[in-house]
Amino acid sequence: MYLKKLETTGFKSFANKTVLDFPSGVTAIVGPNGSGKSNIADAVKWVLGEQSMKSLRGKKGEDVIFTGSDKKAKMSAAVVSLFLDNSDKKIPIDYEEVIITRKLFRNGDSEYLINKSRVRLSDIIDLLARSGVSQRGYCVINQGMADSILSATPAERMVIFEEATGVRRFQIKKQQTLNKLEATRRNLQRVIDLLNEIEPRLVSLRRQASRAQKRGEVEQGLKAEQEKLFSNIWFNLNQNNKKYYSQRGKLEKSIEEYSKEIAEIKNNLSKNENNNDTYSAEFADFQKEADSLQEIINDFQKNLSIIEGRIQIEKEKEEKLKSVEYLPINLGYVKEKLSSIISIYSKFLSMIENLSSLEYIKSIREEGIKVKNNVANLLKEVEEGKVSQSDNKTKFDYNNLKKLKADEAVTLDKIHEYNKEYDQIKNRIYELNKKEQDKRQIFFRLEKELQIKQDEINKFKDNLNQTNIELAKFEVRKEDLLNEIKDEFKNDEFIDNLQDGKIEQIQEGKYFNQEECRSKIRKLKFQLEQIGGIDPLIVEEYEETQSRFEFLSTQSEDLLKASNSLREVIKELDEKIEKIFKSSFKKINEEFDRYFKIIFGGGKAGLSIKYSVLKEKEEENTEDEENCEKSIGEIEQQQRIAGIEINAVPPGKKISSLDMLSGGERALASIAILFAIISNNPPPFSVLDEIDAALDEANSAHLSDIIKDISSKTQFIMITHNREMMQQAGVLYGVTMHDDGVSKIISLNLDKTGKK
Repeated sequence: MYLKKLETTGFKSFANKTVLDFPSGVTAIVGPNGSGKSNIADAVKWVLGEQSMKSLRGKKGEDVIFTGSDKKAKMSAAVVSLFLDNSDKKIPIDYEEVIITRKLFRNGDSEYLINKSRVRLSDIIDLLARSGVSQRGYCVINQGMADSILSATPAERMVIFEEATGVRRFQIKKQQTLNKLEATRRNLQRVIDLLNEIEPRLVSLRRQASRAQKRGEVEQGLKAEQEKLFSNIWFNLNQNNKKYYSQRGKLEKSIEEYSKEIAEIKNNLSKNENNNDTYSAEFADFQKEADSLQEIINDFQKNLSIIEGRIQIEKEKEEKLKSVEYLPINLGYVKEKLSSIISIYSKFLSMIENLSSLEYIKSIREEGIKVKNNVANLLKEVEEGKVSQSDNKTKFDYNNLKKLKADEAVTLDKIHEYNKEYDQIKNRIYELNKKEQDKRQIFFRLEKELQIKQDEINKFKDNLNQTNIELAKFEVRKEDLLNEIKDEFKNDEFIDNLQDGKIEQIQEGKYFNQEECRSKIRKLKFQLEQIGGIDPLIVEEYEETQSRFEFLSTQSEDLLKASNSLREVIKELDEKIEKIFKSSFKKINEEFDRYFKIIFGGGKAGLSIKYSVLKEKEEENTEDEENCEKSIGEIEQQQRIAGIEINAVPPGKKISSLDMLSGGERALASIAILFAIISNNPPPFSVLDEIDAALDEANSAHLSDIIKDISSKTQFIMITHNREMMQQAGVLYGVTMHDDGVSKIISLNLDKTGKK
């Protein structure tokens, strides 16, 4: 952990926002007197929680706020932020960087923040104390603080060394324990006084309570019989009406269930009715689409019939042509023969027109025979192949048939396609009709169920009304019983327990006889009248007093045990403080001698513990553990009588006291003690405010060596005028102040400038 950065705004002479970045080694801050260098040290002390304005070189709180100048207006608030590197988690919070901020406003309001979250001053002090940082520790050391160690009395030095050796927190814990012990003693004395006061009164109350004991026993017996009677009556009432409560619950549950079912049925009926309009619209659309498709299919069927007829005609032509036997014919020859036949036939016709005699008829017959013979001869010639071949043949046109078949195939595909679509529409119409039919069946079934459920729920409601009448009668009987109980018991506790079920049926034997119980109650009441009235508060007061006496007696024993336990804690703390103090004191003593010799170049220095006569008396005193009369203040005084003596002899001198040292020697001796303390319990960082002011060049070199030796453990920020000290710094800040009264910062990184 180390100090990364200091940021100020409006603090003393640093009116403007000022940021100082610090490396983990040594940083020097220089500047002329009056420039505001020491205000940086004050800022660190202030943000760490310093409350003493004297320590901050002021008189009142607002003195830390920039007061203004002729050229710069005053500020309304002072803000200082301390940035700590917490990568090693020395501060026990889960942040790599911890920012501690303190704000003070001119109206007196102030704020403390950790990482911009508001906290209390005690939170900051406690958090920093765990990491070795404290405004009363050695995080900020000025020239006066160094000299105060030599000027202090041995007892005052003891307080400083308790802080330095780390036993201060145990001293605080011990003081807290001593305070608890004193408080325990005072409490024990008060308890004893109360016991002495209560005991006589307790004896008197015991005698009076014994007189009331008999009446109390009778009252308890009476109460027991009354409770027995009332609990049995209550139990019987509950038993008699339990079935009605159960029946009502079942009926209400049934009514609720049937009501839900009826609501569901009505909802389904409503949905069913709403779906009818949808069905009609869908059916009309489907039917219209089917009719349209049917017309298209019919048109294609007509075309198909025409095409099929034409195909049939073509096929018949083809068959006829196939059945004709084609012979090779010489058309010229046939023409010649036919011309001859036609000539004969013409003559035959002419002869018919001039029929006048048998001879002429005979001639006609002969001409007819010639025609017949010519035709027969022509036929015979054809059969014998005497007619020469000719290329003229009758052919069938297959292209027309092929085109018709193609048209037929296309028409069939169209018919098939539209038939398929038509079938799909028909299937949808079928499914829609089937669905509608199912809905109608559901509708009729729901109507029937609704009627049945309505009849059932009406029966349940009739039964529920009858049950409520019986329960109302029960409530009347129960109210009468509760009034009777109130009259007898005069309080509602038994009634509350009875109603809450905390009291069960009380009865003797298998059966309970109410009359016998009432007879016992009358007898017990008569006995109470014979005894007479006794103030019931006597018994109560006796019991309270007895209880208080026992409590105080127990408390007295506990306080004695606590007192002894606290004494043991004090003893353990003393042993722990002594052990830690001696161990750390020995190390500080050795380091003091070493640093003294480094600074002075020899000599002898040491620390010693001084005990007074009171310490010896305390050791001889044997305290009784049972006695708490001893003053805690006296114990505390005896524990603070030790002091620290400082012996410092520069080389070549013989001195018997520190008063014989010169001013420079005192400053050197103070520095040796301070650094011995720091080396024992090194703080994460330390601000040295001109502690080298009284040193010459040679002694400054010695101090520089000490700082170099400790800088590996502690980060140093030095406010100095000394060149030797500046040479140890990795970063150099210069502080200046112009006529506006505002301090300004100039920085120089010596590590980057080739400093050796």
